[in-house]
Amino acid sequence: MEATTAPRRSEWTFAQWGLVALATLQLLWATAGLIAEPSIDFGDGAVTKQVLGVDFNGVHALSGYLLFLPAYYFALRPRWALYYCAYVAAALWATGVWALFDHQPAYVFTFPNNHSDAYFHLATGTLFAIVAVVQVALDRGAAD
Repeated sequence: MEATTAPRRSEWTFAQWGLVALATLQLLWATAGLIAEPSIDFGDGAVTKQVLGVDFNGVHALSGYLLFLPAYYFALRPRWALYYCAYVAAALWATGVWALFDHQPAYVFTFPNNHSDAYFHLATGTLFAIVAVVQVALDRGAAD
């Protein structure tokens, strides 16, 4: 039986590269947010600090780590990278829509500037969706 390995990085797909690039940017942003406001507070009284327009505290930063750290694992396989881009897009869109209407989405995160946070989630979710759509188009083009 022949062992299967992940393709070399030079053979990675657009979705794999896109996922790693976007996840890395998100993790850097989450790290900046964690440094700016490391408190792990929940609810109305949670302290936040805006980092590049987004309200952060330790809880929001840790949720970013939980969402984006697995991206490196899912980037190992082309199909997984595509699915994970779609999953992240859906997760960001869902939380972005919720943040449009609530200063405390999921009853945990406190977003005093909820509209800027909502736009951030919707915009970054759209970037992940674009990566997935481009990869599907590339796959279809290669099949022709």
